[in-house]
Amino acid sequence: DATVTTGADLRAVTQVKFVPRGDGDRALSFLLDANLRVESVKDPSGAALAFFQPRDPKDRNQSYGDYVVVVLREPTRAGQELALDFGYAGKRIVRKEGSGTFFCQSSGWYPGIENDFASRADFEMTFHSPKRYTFVATGDKISETKEGDASISTWRSSIPLAVAGFAYGDYKVELEKAGNIDIEIYANRQEDDIARSIQVEANPMTPAPMGSRRASDVALGDLAPAHRAKDMATEMANTIRVFEKYFGPYPYKHLAVSSLPLGYSYGQGWPMLIYLWSLSFLDSQQRHTLGIRDQVELTDFFRAHESSHQWWGHRVGWKSYHDQWLSEGFAQFSGNLYVLYRQNEKEFLNRLQSDKRDLAGGDLRNRRYDLIGPVWMGTRLSSADAPRAYGVVVYSKGGYILHMIRMMMSDPRSQEPDARFIRMMQDFTQTYHNQPASTEDFKAMVDKHMVPAMDVDGSRKMDWFFNQYVYGIGMPQYDFTYQLQDAGNGVWQLVGTITQSGVPEGWKEALPIYVQVQGQLGRLGWIKVNEKVTTFNIPLKFKPEKAVLNAKEEILAQFKQ
Repeated sequence: DATVTTGADLRAVTQVKFVPRGDGDRALSFLLDANLRVESVKDPSGAALAFFQPRDPKDRNQSYGDYVVVVLREPTRAGQELALDFGYAGKRIVRKEGSGTFFCQSSGWYPGIENDFASRADFEMTFHSPKRYTFVATGDKISETKEGDASISTWRSSIPLAVAGFAYGDYKVELEKAGNIDIEIYANRQEDDIARSIQVEANPMTPAPMGSRRASDVALGDLAPAHRAKDMATEMANTIRVFEKYFGPYPYKHLAVSSLPLGYSYGQGWPMLIYLWSLSFLDSQQRHTLGIRDQVELTDFFRAHESSHQWWGHRVGWKSYHDQWLSEGFAQFSGNLYVLYRQNEKEFLNRLQSDKRDLAGGDLRNRRYDLIGPVWMGTRLSSADAPRAYGVVVYSKGGYILHMIRMMMSDPRSQEPDARFIRMMQDFTQTYHNQPASTEDFKAMVDKHMVPAMDVDGSRKMDWFFNQYVYGIGMPQYDFTYQLQDAGNGVWQLVGTITQSGVPEGWKEALPIYVQVQGQLGRLGWIKVNEKVTTFNIPLKFKPEKAVLNAKEEILAQFKQ
């Protein structure tokens, strides 16, 4: 039961019910933002319990941790349900960023547990919010009443969820449908403080200082997210349609999307509730005027990445930090995939090439990201020397791994080239519906659906692939040479050599080979590579104009050809 105010305060009483897995624990640790000061912790009888909390950070320049440790009166007993009542309040969890504009922190506002995506819980939440503003939260809205200046709404999860969040503000609400799914856009009607300052700087009526240049010599127009709420509703509905095709049914009844102020440059996908950076609400002319070059990343890719978390992270969770790439890597893949549908193949390949360049880049010690550690290391990849390593490896490489699997399963001769991949992904989401999955769980699913082109070592398993790309490091380089030989009777021999470098002995691969005829590239098939030097001889009943490897960026590797 929580109260949020026009002054951006939050006060709550939260009851947490849980079942201990083991005996003998006296102290239990919960995650809670230290800006929220705990006033009391009680057991169901009302008895006060001792608790410990780090000091108040007062600002974000110093963090002492975000937790509260509760001392129980008696040790836990495995399987015996317990309940704790927390009372707490504080500032800075909600921040006012302009007239009717608030930033509501997506996590840490209630007592949670480490790696909450590995578990699920039933949520029932009552919020007291300012009546003048619109309020939205995860779950289904059960009721809403007005009392004085407050609006009181109750929200309940229809199925157990990993996390919960909320947002409120002076919103324009736009509605759309994706099949039978309700899409709701909650877009701020007014510009936040940063957007307003940009508008003042860009306003042609404001004289620029002598010898200087304003942010823009043309009017930017309305920077409030509400002016594109309808377009955003259409775009979000489109992402749901694409992902339902690939990953199976959307797991909830509705999806709400709220805009984040310009000062918070990220997105967050909670179940049924997505926070999107308000810069993604701007139109193309406004983004161009502000000097934003990669418009696809901020719009189509960004929206799709966050909406795909309804499947990756929520419909299917992850068991430990080792498996977090099943969420973020899969969302990276999903964002790229949506670019293919929303834009074109060229933009899609540009996204993959960008991911590859990131992996080949260097950290602060000039170590290549693809060599710092495997995807399976998760958050442990990042360090003071490589602060971006987690994002680059888990997101970019994790997404590329799923793309490679998709391409090895594809059949370009079929009316639906991705049919086999789609069957596998829907099998995966159905098998682990509302449950956490591990990397080995996903590997078993790939083993189940693998096709002959993937069986590089003849084992009918994908150990070779996962050992190299998920549990291992490195990016191979391939030098490809070939010649066409006239074998007579209208037959041509495509004779070639593939030389592998940059990776250890025993690195295996399935490389796609293409030929061009009348200006069109078509895939001939896959060449299995098990050695440093591989030769091949392919008979053809036509003379191709040229032959290339990896024309569709199927494999995470560098090619010289």
